[in-house]
Amino acid sequence: MGPEQRCLLIGNSRWHWAERSRSGSWSYSHSLPGLSTQAVRAPISAWAAVGPVPDYSALRPERRLGLDAIPLREVPPWLGIDRALAGWGAWIKSGRNDSQMVVDAGTVLSLTRVTGDGGFNGGWLAAGLRLQLRAMVEGTQALTDPDVEKELPSDGMPFPKDPCEAMRRGVFESLVGLIIQAQEQDPSSLWLCGGDAALLRPVLLKRGLEVNHAPDLVMQSLVRLVSPDPDRSRPDQPLNRL
Repeated sequence: MGPEQRCLLIGNSRWHWAERSRSGSWSYSHSLPGLSTQAVRAPISAWAAVGPVPDYSALRPERRLGLDAIPLREVPPWLGIDRALAGWGAWIKSGRNDSQMVVDAGTVLSLTRVTGDGGFNGGWLAAGLRLQLRAMVEGTQALTDPDVEKELPSDGMPFPKDPCEAMRRGVFESLVGLIIQAQEQDPSSLWLCGGDAALLRPVLLKRGLEVNHAPDLVMQSLVRLVSPDPDRSRPDQPLNRL
C-alpha cells in the first residue's frame, strides 16, 4: 500500500488528472480549469502545462515537468509537451521499433510523427472540432452553436439540409479527411487520443482505418515518467486496438 498521488496536465481548455490510489492503480479524469478542495486532497507530485499557468501554491515550480524530462529524441523547443508525451508514449506502447502517427483530438487536432528509433519527425496542426465550430458561430450572424455530442447523420444523408447538421458534418469530414490523407502519405501505426477521440473513432473505422484508441495516452505517459515502478502501479489502461 502506497500513498495517494496526483499528476496534472494543464491543457488549453481542460485540466487532465491522473490519480494513484493507495492500492497502486491509476485513474484518469478531466475537468474545467481550476483547483477545488477535492482536487488537492492529495499532493500534486508532478505537473506540466500547455495552457496558462495559474498562481496556485499547490503547483510547486520544482515539480513541473518540461520537455527535457521526456525521453523523445530530437524534440524542438517549441513543441507542446502534450505532443511530446503522446508521441513518446505511443512509441513505448508500440514496442519501440516502428514509426508511429499520433492524433491528439483536443482543442487543436495535432498529428505527431515519431520515427522507429523514438525521434520527433514533424506533423500537422489544425483547429479541433469545437474550435472550428466556434469560429463559424463567432464569425457569422446566421449560424448557431450545434450539439457536438450528437451522432453524425446516417450515411444516407451525406449533405444535411439543417445548418447545424451541415456544420457538424463539414467539421467532422475536414478532420477525418486530414487524418486519412496523413495515413495515405505515411502509413505508420495510427494512434488516437484526446477529448474528441471517441467521436472520431467510429467514423475512422467506417473509412477502413486501423486505429489504436488510447484516450488517456498523454496522462499515461506522464505517469510513466514519474511512477517509481510503472509495471507494478499499472498506469496503462487496456489498449483498444481495432
